[in-house]
Amino acid sequence: MALSTRQGPCRLTSHEKGSNVNTSARSTVVVGVDGTRDGERAIRYGIALASREDLDVRLVHVPHEMEFYAPMLPYVEMATVREIGQEVLREAAKQAEETGLDAGRTTTMLSAGPRGAALVRAAEDARYIVLGTRTSAVQHLLTGATSLSVVAHSSVPVHCVPPSWVAERSPSGRLVVGLDGSDADSEVLAEAFTEASTRGASLEMVHAWRPVSPYDVSIAGRVLRDDWDKATREALTRRIEEVAAGHPRVEWTLRLEFERVPVALHEAAVNADLLVLGRHGHHPILGLLVGSNTRTLVHNAPCPVVVVPVTTDGE
Repeated sequence: MALSTRQGPCRLTSHEKGSNVNTSARSTVVVGVDGTRDGERAIRYGIALASREDLDVRLVHVPHEMEFYAPMLPYVEMATVREIGQEVLREAAKQAEETGLDAGRTTTMLSAGPRGAALVRAAEDARYIVLGTRTSAVQHLLTGATSLSVVAHSSVPVHCVPPSWVAERSPSGRLVVGLDGSDADSEVLAEAFTEASTRGASLEMVHAWRPVSPYDVSIAGRVLRDDWDKATREALTRRIEEVAAGHPRVEWTLRLEFERVPVALHEAAVNADLLVLGRHGHHPILGLLVGSNTRTLVHNAPCPVVVVPVTTDGE
């Protein structure tokens, strides 16, 4: 990549040298930075994550795609674009150090777009990706595609940090997990229990279902709802207990909600420290690699969201 470069007190990684990435040593948090408040929020969250799990931090900045600068190219040299990117990274590294992370554990990377693909490449040897998300209509149009692209293609969990997150707020000690009853739940649960163990938190599992058509409504009588509740609770409890056996100190509860999934999870996530979701897509040919519920919650949840890539076909 023409813009790939390196700055600050840092170590070269195998990714930058062009050799095969060692995916067995995932000891890095990749934080997407862009010089905005959203990027600053992602840095604070990423450093807290790195400190809690004893990980290094890689700050990655990807300038706007070249077509964004095309009308300016007769007047602005690409060297200027590179200088701006390097300044964004210098400020990000300074913020990381001021937040308390040892400078020797911070690396920076300036990379070429498209942004989503560049961030995913930068995280091939990482444990997590952290992005600051935005919620206003205009900002969503400008940046929603980037965060969803990363969520859709990342091979590692992606933490999305909303404007409502405040670093100084005392943690509630409660994580919320969305379960859909598919085989993919096992991978989501594995990540959720790992997060809870690291944070010393409890888990609140939520499974929601709501009729969406007249045919669904016709079978949603009280008796059948009770039967659904019983069968679903038994099946999910068995799956949870299989994963929970490896984390005996983590307390958990299971809630079944007769409600639309985004509504149920949004309400459950109020005052939670983290919402854990699986990545589900229905139409890869059309590029819809992230399910509608996950897309909605990434941009509207009241707490940070981590989206776990699942290898199991749960659809």
